[in-house]
Amino acid sequence: MISLINDILVVAFASVGVVFFLGGTIGLLRCPDAYSRLHPATKCDTMGACSVALALSLDAGWDIAVFKLILVILILLLTSAPSGHSVGRSAFLAGIPPAGRPTKA
Repeated sequence: MISLINDILVVAFASVGVVFFLGGTIGLLRCPDAYSRLHPATKCDTMGACSVALALSLDAGWDIAVFKLILVILILLLTSAPSGHSVGRSAFLAGIPPAGRPTKA
């Protein structure tokens, strides 16, 4: 019974992760400029990777791999937002205009 619940949770978290990855990929393709692409690139991919890593840790049981996956999740959560911010700041400092705004002459 416990094994069945564990398998259902693994499939559920993996499926949620795939949906977030798919949403992030579609968002990257549909967004018009670098600034609006930052949202699906950071938020959706972070949630997708965390969900898949959680599914893998549930599937691994009590093993050293679980602690490594938890460390990966923590690193993803701590570095995704600052890296997205630095990419946006770099685009701004490089003079890349947002979509729909005219460039300065």
